[in-house]
Amino acid sequence: MKNLPSVSFVIPTYNNKELVKRCLDSIFSQDYPKDKIEVITIDGGSTDGTLELLKKYPVKLLNNKKRFPEGKGMGKDQAVQKAKNELIAFVDQDNELQGKKWLKEMIKPLSAKEVIGCACKLLVKKEDNITNRYLSLVGTDPFAIYRSIEGRMALNKIKLIDEGDYFTYILQTENCLCTGGNCFIVKKKYLDEINGYTQDVEMIYSFAEKNLKLAIPKNAYTHHLAIDSFFNFLKKRNYWATHQRTENIENRKYFWEPRTFNEYIIFISFLISSLTILPNLIVSIKNYFKTKEKAWILHAPAVFLITLIYGKVWVLNRFRKLI
Repeated sequence: MKNLPSVSFVIPTYNNKELVKRCLDSIFSQDYPKDKIEVITIDGGSTDGTLELLKKYPVKLLNNKKRFPEGKGMGKDQAVQKAKNELIAFVDQDNELQGKKWLKEMIKPLSAKEVIGCACKLLVKKEDNITNRYLSLVGTDPFAIYRSIEGRMALNKIKLIDEGDYFTYILQTENCLCTGGNCFIVKKKYLDEINGYTQDVEMIYSFAEKNLKLAIPKNAYTHHLAIDSFFNFLKKRNYWATHQRTENIENRKYFWEPRTFNEYIIFISFLISSLTILPNLIVSIKNYFKTKEKAWILHAPAVFLITLIYGKVWVLNRFRKLI
């Protein structure tokens, strides 16, 4: 590929230096001109040696005093404001880019003017624990399976356009599908047009308002080492659900709560399926026989329990507002 674009990697970090090293090594091993790669890490106050590790790499290190990666003025936003290149690659620290051609595969669709960014597929590794394999199948938040590109792809319920080396999808505001976590590359000029970065879902919704198109390369994968046990997965989702209900809630465009008649129908249908368990159990069985992947057995209980957790957080938040 000639005239390769310059890329600024944005990586929020907070402890877990082993994962950070794995992530950085996968970036710096890319078959790509080194003078066209900028890596910006934004650390939230690591205390386990992560800061010392970062200083061994040719990265720009920023201090994220508020620790959280998403939100106005927080990790990713700070880095985007400092980024100088044509493309912004958001990569979470627990991701490992698969193969030295990853970046070249990810930027292929971006030569098309109508494509504003690229989402990356998750690799399911057979040696991972069953919970991590399940999250690699459906995305890191099973509750979002009906409103995420990764979830819709896992269930084969999304209309994608086959463009050869990649698929494309036209974003829409109604039932807007979220993406952007783990690994996501976007043209910086489009970020500038929406007044920069705040959160993954807010970014996608702003693009949806313009009916812009994003791509999913067929041959680019990331390995997301999300969690080590089912219990810790539930604990982590409870933490983030609570955080999202209490922080960065001002001036939001993207809402999980339905706002139109069609969104209500889809949301209520999803809740019924989640809480009655049986419909998702059928999905689990079908996908197990289709793929022979045992991790699908977690689908029904995972969605059921996450729905209960999110419901609890929603009720408690409403109660706090009343008092």
